[in-house]
Amino acid sequence: MSGGAQTSVSGMRAPGASRRGETRRQERWVGFGWSVHIVILALAVLLWWIARDMVAVSQQLKDAGRVRFELSESLQGEWRIFSQTQLPVTLDVSGPTKEINEFAAELDQNPGRFAYRYEITPADIERLVPDRRQQIQLTADIRSFQATSDAVVPAELTVRPLGGERVFVVTLERFIQRDAHVDLGPGSKGQIQVTLNRRDGRTETRAYAYTAEVNQERAMEVWGPASLVEANTDSNGLARLKVSIDARQVLDNFAKSENLTVEQVLEQGSVLSIVQLLPIDGVEVRDKEQRRPVATVPVKVNYSRLQDYVQVSDDFDVEVVFPNWLAQKSARVENLPTSIPVALKILSSQRPDFTAQNVHVRLDLSSLNNTDLEIQVVEGTNIKRAKVLNWYYSLDINTERLTYEFFNENVTADQYLPIGEITIAWTE
Repeated sequence: MSGGAQTSVSGMRAPGASRRGETRRQERWVGFGWSVHIVILALAVLLWWIARDMVAVSQQLKDAGRVRFELSESLQGEWRIFSQTQLPVTLDVSGPTKEINEFAAELDQNPGRFAYRYEITPADIERLVPDRRQQIQLTADIRSFQATSDAVVPAELTVRPLGGERVFVVTLERFIQRDAHVDLGPGSKGQIQVTLNRRDGRTETRAYAYTAEVNQERAMEVWGPASLVEANTDSNGLARLKVSIDARQVLDNFAKSENLTVEQVLEQGSVLSIVQLLPIDGVEVRDKEQRRPVATVPVKVNYSRLQDYVQVSDDFDVEVVFPNWLAQKSARVENLPTSIPVALKILSSQRPDFTAQNVHVRLDLSSLNNTDLEIQVVEGTNIKRAKVLNWYYSLDINTERLTYEFFNENVTADQYLPIGEITIAWTE
């Protein structure tokens, strides 16, 4: 055999043979391998993300729900819920994370939408003894809550109230009865002024005192929650009912309904009027015998003319009231006195109220029209003048503080004193 001959074995590289082709194949494989790893990693993340939202978990949504307490029909009208009628409830929600998150977001946007109902029945309170305030406290069993939710719960979720977190205590208040009476208060007596028409076309103002009394023949009572009834009970243990008396309105209404003049009604001396009771929120007023609701009571109002008058007089400043077109020109009355005497007859008890605070003297020129005036221009100036004849001072008297009559029956508050002639001046 020749010493220079070489023997090769299949699959083995001959010494000194080239490695270039093998290197290229390995580089291509390495580059492709990294791409596969990235794809596998992305798929793993995607599968984890999907699995995370699909795996059932439990989550607590704090105060996301409400429980509403209601009285059974047999307890209504005998008891009321004194404490809050709704309380927050923590929800225990089981299901896929995605649905839980969406459900929680819906409750965040609509607080109280997911609710339970607890009906209080006679069995809940039969062994409870009311305290001195006629109240009892019961503990609600969370297992008895009934779902009455407006929120749509996905089929994948299980929702229940979280038990053992808190004790639900509800306070109830008993209804009680009290005999009642009508308390007229300050409205039981007072004074009014009546303006009557005279035969000569003028008017006359008279003062009358009035007293009011309830003309109720049947006994009344109140029925309602203890705290509300007690708040309207006096020291004698009687519930106070109130009415609002407007003696002047009673007079006018009766005269209109009977087609009489106010003076004819006053001559009768009294009026029987049906008056509305002022409501007491949450409390029923009823006939004690028939147990029927009562909303009105008959009230008799007696009228008597006042005669205890004294004469008073004083000087009061004069206020001029111009029409707009003169007020804008800063008009003035040139020959007007600064004050005039006012003489009246008032009740002796009101003498201290005869002051400028309750008596105002006015010269009311607000109805003057420039077409009604004979206007003269002062020569060489921009001053204009106009004379006004046969005008009157008027009185504005506070009738809540002063009950008055005039000495002269021909005098009225609108035409108290004639002024004769005045001159109005203004600048154009």
